[in-house]
Amino acid sequence: MQVLSKVIRLDLQYSSQQSHLYQRQTCYLAPFYHEEALHFAKRILAYLSLFELQPELAKQDPLGKQPDLFLRDFDQHFRLWCQVDLPNDKQLLRASHQSDQVLLVPDSADFHRAQLMIKGLSNVRLFELTSEQLNEFCSMLKGHMQLSIWREDNVLIITDGQQQLELLVACLGTEPNHTLYQRPSTFTSKH
Repeated sequence: MQVLSKVIRLDLQYSSQQSHLYQRQTCYLAPFYHEEALHFAKRILAYLSLFELQPELAKQDPLGKQPDLFLRDFDQHFRLWCQVDLPNDKQLLRASHQSDQVLLVPDSADFHRAQLMIKGLSNVRLFELTSEQLNEFCSMLKGHMQLSIWREDNVLIITDGQQQLELLVACLGTEPNHTLYQRPSTFTSKH
């Protein structure tokens, strides 16, 4: 299923007690041309998980040659390279050399293959999003999305007022008590 809207308005209310970040923000998100809803959902969930780092979303489909989300320093060096589709070995090696940290976002079907791909690459982490999480977040996708997000420890609680999704925050190697792989999640609907 493709994303039908050319531009999605996202009204975001983000609250994190531990970092004392309380922010309201309106962003306009443009899905890539012919982008599937599940791919778009992966990009947005990765963005929300990394929100406190203020990542940038790629403006054009990077086709594996550039990151889907990234952080750069003042010298334009990649501090974080996040890719939601699994790259080939050559692309992964290039990303690992060009960035301080690489975050791959495999779904459950690709998780084992991703684990094998990153062996020996100390700056590459995985952030798994389950098929259930992706499908449930897709049901929240609209032309005008209004999301409230509460971060409690390493859990994000995302709600659109009718449904609620919980997922773990993508942890990088620079954070204390980081875990390499993220799995648990719950989803509830309000009636």
